[in-house]
Amino acid sequence: MIPRLNISFPLKRQWCYWFGKRYEPREDEYLLNHARTGIVMALRATLPKGGRVGVVTYNCHTVANAVVQAGFEPFFVDVTRDLRIDVESVPMDLDAIVVTNLFGIRNDIAVIRKRLPKAIIIVDNAHGYGLLAEGDFTVYSINQGKFPSLGCGGLLIVNSEELRVKSWIDEQYAALPSYGIIAQVKLFMQMWVKAMAYSRCMYWLTMKMKKSSNLKVHQEEVMMKMASGIRRLYNAALPEIPKMIEKQRQNAAKIDGAFYGDNAFMAIVRTEDSVALQKEYAKRGVETATHFKNAIVWAEEFGYKRGTCLEAENLTTKLLMIPTYKAI
Repeated sequence: MIPRLNISFPLKRQWCYWFGKRYEPREDEYLLNHARTGIVMALRATLPKGGRVGVVTYNCHTVANAVVQAGFEPFFVDVTRDLRIDVESVPMDLDAIVVTNLFGIRNDIAVIRKRLPKAIIIVDNAHGYGLLAEGDFTVYSINQGKFPSLGCGGLLIVNSEELRVKSWIDEQYAALPSYGIIAQVKLFMQMWVKAMAYSRCMYWLTMKMKKSSNLKVHQEEVMMKMASGIRRLYNAALPEIPKMIEKQRQNAAKIDGAFYGDNAFMAIVRTEDSVALQKEYAKRGVETATHFKNAIVWAEEFGYKRGTCLEAENLTTKLLMIPTYKAI
């Protein structure tokens, strides 16, 4: 079966992890272990604690968790049917908003800025690698399972020169711990094991052994600088990323009824019976998934009240994600 996540760690990548040339960040760029680390840093650097920060309800729990960890209260906003922020659901008195470009589908930042002229705008491109950096800050993810699927890594871009100079970003970044050699080896082994589990020849066994688990949505996240090995992988992958994006777009275009973002991270199909459609694709050897199916349960852990964001609640069972990194 083709896994829906493109998690691989071939010999070439293993060599690059230890011996490749490290990526050197630009002046406005910070290399981190996760995109969510960048969200925490951006909020702490620009706002006093205790304010309200808008987050998309149909989303991963890590975004709301980052807001809480930074010392703020998440306020959940709805999405439209095309997976963009429902601007009308955004209160005009928010201190900041995390604009998640779900699956690489870009929001109109100018419209959001008009709605929130004084708020800090953090664009979450964890699914949107290849999209332009917008807002006051932009975060990207290169974690395994994202695109590009490289490892435990994220980037924070400071788009506002004024904020970069006046904020505490540099001080925060300098204080973050770096990976030691033991942690680097451990990360290497974790990536190798995960890649093996997600290889096509072994995935049937991985699926069979999967068990449901109770996810702790309020866990304290470890904030670190990007591992040196990930910096090497990232540097080696940069020339190939545009080709990979084009391939994903071509593959997504072949799926009937699918819509997708600029990088075609995953193809998305609307369905009234996700279980039946999953079975249909499984017969073709393709794993699919209802992404963020626990989004509302996660949001409730951070104070969300059911019935507030109706479209987000509806989407948790109506969307099916199909892999695009391999032709199916």
